[in-house]
Amino acid sequence: MVESKVERKGSSTAGYTCFSRACATREKDERFRGPDHLAEIFMPPFARVLLNVPFLRKWCMHRMFPTGIHEYVLARTRVFDEVFVDALERGFSQIVLLGSGMDTRAFRFQEKNRGATIFDLDIYTTQHYKREVLDRKKIATPGGLVFVPINFNKQCLADVLAQAGYRDGQETLFLWEGVTMYLDAGAVDGTLAFIRNSAAEGSIVVFDYVRASVLRCENSLYGEKAIRGTVARAEEDWVFGIEDGAIEGFLAEHDFKMLSHHTPSDLEIAYLMAEDGTKLGRINETHCIVIAGI
Repeated sequence: MVESKVERKGSSTAGYTCFSRACATREKDERFRGPDHLAEIFMPPFARVLLNVPFLRKWCMHRMFPTGIHEYVLARTRVFDEVFVDALERGFSQIVLLGSGMDTRAFRFQEKNRGATIFDLDIYTTQHYKREVLDRKKIATPGGLVFVPINFNKQCLADVLAQAGYRDGQETLFLWEGVTMYLDAGAVDGTLAFIRNSAAEGSIVVFDYVRASVLRCENSLYGEKAIRGTVARAEEDWVFGIEDGAIEGFLAEHDFKMLSHHTPSDLEIAYLMAEDGTKLGRINETHCIVIAGI
């Protein structure tokens, strides 16, 4: 079997997301400032220079991020942060990061962790780089964090997690950030089936997805054409999407209940608009975020 680009070199889109999070920490207006203060450690030295020179940072963001994607990443980071912290405060015993990339939540919120085991899953190449940087920066691994390398296309999620210490029948949070669009329908169905069959009632999964019309290249959404071009150049094409208005039915078919759903306009109001009506920007309309429970 031919190795994919991600298997050889790691994910380019994970790097873009990391840079976007780092840029967000430099927002002038503190009302819209990004929370991921660790994101910049994963960037090469020249990128950190760009990050700290305002006009270069702005130029880079314009060049790197398609219309509305930086704004989307900022809002998505806050949604996933909130769900993560809520699970820790409610005493969930396990949190599973599916395709974690440069996720830093186990580090940023370690003081709130009262005993949860956090499983950080990703392809070996991406995870090896992440761990190498953390070691080089002398950032200690928090108690309860378990790094789990996995090739989602070739290995069984249930087997890999079981070997890492995952326990069935526990109240568990699954964070599936920026992943579903790169999987085929069978892989999405299989992952949801594993979550439903292994985790206790009350467990939660939060994931984002692209609208199916994007896969048909209808070009009906704000920022759609630009983001499709960026994804294609990264050689990490999108293959899975959900039709508008179909998310609740999709979840019901997999025996999940929708707890909340965030469209781009919802995200703008909740995370990019201040009380006085000031707005940071407009969010790319290709993605939505859903929180669902067993």
